[in-house]
Formats: sequence, C-alpha cells, structure tokens
Amino acid sequence: MSAILVDRFSYNGSMTKRLTAALFASVALAIVASAFAGARQSAYEKALAEIEQKTGLKTVEISGTQGAYLGKTHRGYEIIYTAKAGNVWGRYAARLTAGEIGRETGGLLGFVTGHHEALGDQVVGSPFDRLLSSVIGQPLSVTMILKHGRPGAPRLDVLSGYAVIKPEEKLAEQAKVGFKAGSIYSADAGFASRVAGNSALMKRLKSLRGEYIRVDGDAVALLWAGSETDYSGMISDHGGYYKMLNDMMDDLADIAGAIPPGQ
Repeated sequence: MSAILVDRFSYNGSMTKRLTAALFASVALAIVASAFAGARQSAYEKALAEIEQKTGLKTVEISGTQGAYLGKTHRGYEIIYTAKAGNVWGRYAARLTAGEIGRETGGLLGFVTGHHEALGDQVVGSPFDRLLSSVIGQPLSVTMILKHGRPGAPRLDVLSGYAVIKPEEKLAEQAKVGFKAGSIYSADAGFASRVAGNSALMKRLKSLRGEYIRVDGDAVALLWAGSETDYSGMISDHGGYYKMLNDMMDDLADIAGAIPPGQ
C-alpha cells in the first residue's frame, strides 16, 4: 500500500521524497530496535527493578497465558497487573505516511491527519489516528486485577463515558465521579454509597479516564485500552507513572473494602 501511495503522488517530487524518507525511517527504526535487542533487554530489566522499587510490583508467572505480569500483595489483597502494546510499528509507519500527505495537501486531509493550521502537527490523536486505532486495535491496554476473596460480592461498575471496554449491560447509575472518569453503577445502592462516600478514593478516581472498573464475585478489575495520548494524559493527571500504579492499587483495595459485610 505504501508503494501505491508513493506512485499516486509521484507528480509532486517533494512529496515523493518525504514519503520515501518517512517509510525508510520506519524501517530503519525497526532495524535499530533489532540490532540493539541486548541493550533493550537490559533497559527492560532496569525498568522492572525500578517499578518494584517504586510500587512493590514484581514479575510473576501465570501458566497457560501469554505476556508479562507483575504482582504483589497490597493491603492484604493479591494483585496482578499487566500492560501491553498493540501494533505500534504498523501505526507508526502509517502515521508518518499520512502525516506527510496531510502536510502536503492541507485542506480536509490536513485536518483529518492532524496537520490543520489550528491543530499544528499532531498526527497522534487526530481523527485519522483514532480511525487507525479502531482498525488496527487500540495500541495500549492495561489490566489490573485484585482478588477480594468474597464470592458473594454484588456487581458494581465505575465506568467512563470514554471507555473502549464496556460492560454488556449498564447498571443503574448511583453516583458521578468526574467528567473523564464517569460514574458509579450498581443495583446495590448501599454498596455504591460506601464507595462514593470515600472522599480519598473519589479524588483519586477523578484522575482516571477511559477506564472500566468492575466488581463481581471473583475480583475487582480495572480494564483500560486507548491511545498513547490517552495513556500519557492519564499518567500526567495522576502526577507520574509510579503514582498512577500505586493509586490504581489503592483504588481497587478501597473498593474491595467497601463490599457489603457478610458478602
């Protein structure tokens, strides 16, 4: 498809050069990433060590699954955490190509690809990029699960209006959290009231965006999927990456602590 784009716009020499450079840049980055696999592994190990130091989360093995997992016992609850990246290189190459097209043509294509005068050069988060996310899949996803040990726990959702992952059916809305974080939904008004009545919890929850937190008979789970822009924004709202992880663990622990007695 890249070759077709280059041929189609070959009438513009400047654009052909930019498109070719963009495509070669993406290939070069992939080659560099492969060549420095050893250094990348070392950086990965250092990152894991720093995460453990800052949050207490460390590598755990979960048989029969794919991916890397971190876990710890937090305030008496067992927690599992994982974050995954989707087709980042494919999106990166497509962004470079689309960005050059938008820069050269302007107009509607400039707006769609994030190169409108009012937006500046912001391919990430542009209408095109959001469409690309829906086609290729969300580039980033986060899952954090807390085992509460109360099999009779009633269902409760904390759901953002911007969530990509949503429940099959929406429960009755019981309280609002915030513009980005959404609302609390549950058929158990007393449970929802205890969650909403925790001021420290509600303040932390306001820093979330696009999340789906679900309480059921097995666990309290936080599910999130979105773009790099959404993820970096959520980190910024929390005041940093490690603070976000610690806050998320406290969020789930506080919600688990609000489960009705005897459940």
